[in-house]
This record gives sequence, structure tokens and C-alpha cells, in this order.
Amino acid sequence: MKVLFHIDESVMWDLTIRNLNNFIKDIDEDFSIALVANGDAVNGYIDEKLLDQMRTLSKHVTFISCLNSMKKEHIESEALPEFVKIVPSGVVEIAKLEEKGFHYIKP
Repeated sequence: MKVLFHIDESVMWDLTIRNLNNFIKDIDEDFSIALVANGDAVNGYIDEKLLDQMRTLSKHVTFISCLNSMKKEHIESEALPEFVKIVPSGVVEIAKLEEKGFHYIKP
């Protein structure tokens, strides 16, 4: 199973992380998870209180950040942890992942 979590609001990070943990705990088949953050949610990638949880999840989750949103939020690429992949456009990445058969989930 391939799933795509989409987050575009910083206030949704706690719920999204709970959803990711529950998905990983409850799935009983092979899976691939991508999480695309855009909008002000890209700030989560520099939030110290979230980083340890994300680092642990990065064993199972591909974390993706929108460069357009990073520019709007004044976040430099170097500020993001090494496990975050940066793409030019979050919405384009979402469309590409859906085209590859990822199921869209928006907590």
C-alpha cells in the first residue's frame, strides 16, 4: 500500500504524527509513506519539539518539503534536517505521487 499524507497547516502536525504512528502500527502489509508539507506547515521541519518524532518516523516515512512554501516562510534549505527531501512545488509533488498510485490522506 502506498499512502500520501498532506499537511499545509502547522497546527495539524501533532494530529498528523499521531496518524502516521497509528498507520504504521496498524498496517498489516508492505507499505510506502510519503508526507508532503506545504503552506505554513513547512515550519514543522524546523520545530525542535517535533524533530525527534519525525527523525524516528523517517525510518518509515519520506518527508517532503515544498520549496515555494519555504521561500514564503523564509526558511533556508540548510535549516531542514537531513531526512527531509525538498521539491520545487508541493502541489506538483502531490499530483505526481497520486499518479504513481499513492492514496491521499489529509489529517
